Amino acid sequence: MSKLERAERSYIERYCAFHGLPSERFTAHLFKRSLHAPLRWIWPVAGLLIKNRFEIDQQCVATVGRFHSRKEINEELVEFSYHPRNRNFARRVLSQRISTHRLRRALRNLPE
Repeated sequence: MSKLERAERSYIERYCAFHGLPSERFTAHLFKRSLHAPLRWIWPVAGLLIKNRFEIDQQCVATVGRFHSRKEINEELVEFSYHPRNRNFARRVLSQRISTHRLRRALRNLPE
């Protein structure tokens, strides 16, 4: 594979190849990994009860996966930070949402 072709791989392809996952599991895997603590620790139980409250988070992770550059990721995460549904107490103060820093870190050192 040439260097130009490798640069064209999306983050979904790169992340799934690195972690040995099928591409269908990308969003769920990275979403769980990107949650703020303590929600990240209790997600296996809490996720069954409050899954629909995290639609914008999962949509953000899925969108980021289709990108090819960090610039695109940064723009999407800035938009996510200012999303109107992120203004309530639980999401803003208690951080019951994904961490954009954790998400960036998970995608930072993926092989081309």
